[in-house]
Amino acid sequence: MRQHILQIVKGLKATKKMLSKDDVLKNDIDFNYDFIPPFSKAEKTRDVKLIFIGQDPTVRNQKSRENIKVTLNLDKENSLKTYLKTVCDILQVDIEKEVYATNLYKCFFKIPPADDQTILTRHFKIWMDLLIHELSIFENAIFITLGEPLIKQLIHSNSKKVNYYWDYIGQTKSGMNFKCNEPYENYLQKRIYPIAHQPTWNQNEFYKTYLNDYLRYLKRNENKARKPNNGS
Repeated sequence: MRQHILQIVKGLKATKKMLSKDDVLKNDIDFNYDFIPPFSKAEKTRDVKLIFIGQDPTVRNQKSRENIKVTLNLDKENSLKTYLKTVCDILQVDIEKEVYATNLYKCFFKIPPADDQTILTRHFKIWMDLLIHELSIFENAIFITLGEPLIKQLIHSNSKKVNYYWDYIGQTKSGMNFKCNEPYENYLQKRIYPIAHQPTWNQNEFYKTYLNDYLRYLKRNENKARKPNNGS
């Protein structure tokens, strides 16, 4: 794993240098900070059972950016790590030994993309190609995406609403017909399970109520998908 992350860091340095010379894209990026590497304490890449994917590390408070050193701030104890650990515990995954976390966009933008969606459109091709390459070595991991803005980038077919995959039927209720986004429906070509990001989950009764149910569906679906075909 250490070698894989070192390769990603090397690639980020080259990407940062390349973007700093781009007359258009360089205007969006805050080059005062290093690009943010993935996070994992797994000993080997084959030990990874669960991958969390976030959108980008940009936070609105610029002074806070200097404190972000790894993806999703997983080197620190905070509300986000507590949430992700809850997800891991339900899935019976060790966040300290079996998790890999990365962002689609690993640079800090000068302004949060929520304030200007065209930023992500301009930068999409570069970062998507890098993410596909980065995650290609993980063949047996579960892929969980965090938040709706991210799946709007990753998914090219089917719904780009998190609550669709959680079968929202109104009035904070789910019909319990949960879904995932299949490999042929997204640019990663992985089976992905969209969940709400921590701030949304914390404020939304629907996602709080059905987190356990959706993750139990995830486990059942993965077991079914990975079960050998007895007829082969």
